[in-house]
Amino acid sequence: MDAKQAALPPQPAVYEALRQKAAAELGQEEGEAAQPLWLRVEDLLVGGLAVGALLLCSYNVIVRYFHPQWTLELVDEVQVYVIVWAVFLALGAVTVADRHVKADLFVSMFPPRLRRALEIFVDALGLAFALLLVWYGAVAAWQAWSFGDVSTTSLRFPLWIYISALPAGGVALALGYLVRLRRRFAGGH
Repeated sequence: MDAKQAALPPQPAVYEALRQKAAAELGQEEGEAAQPLWLRVEDLLVGGLAVGALLLCSYNVIVRYFHPQWTLELVDEVQVYVIVWAVFLALGAVTVADRHVKADLFVSMFPPRLRRALEIFVDALGLAFALLLVWYGAVAAWQAWSFGDVSTTSLRFPLWIYISALPAGGVALALGYLVRLRRRFAGGH
């Protein structure tokens, strides 16, 4: 314990448990390997897209209040595209951190060997889904590009860029499941 922590009053056990859980979720446990480069790049992209969407939304809200004539019609549409891209790009990091929504109440009661087998099966199934998402998303994006599909708004945004979030998210998801499978076979959790 360092001097800074010693000066603080004793904390209830619940606070200490929450601090340890937060540190574990943020990957700050002692001896834990650094986050892979692709996950750090993904975090920066997703964070940048989220900040961009927030700035676009904030601009339109402020401008609508003070100078309605400066409101940009395209902001609402672009904001949706940016958020969709951010959500799909975040799939890899969410998968690696095991933060997907899941119903695992009964699975946690299974014996360890059965639980491990089910986790490997679920990760393999997730990887298969991710690869299907890459394939079918790429086909949909290619068709949108080859047909010259654009949005129906005055922006006339090329829809292949929007639809390309599907295969990009599928690649991130596949990488996430590959990392999880590698951890499971290496003896990790």
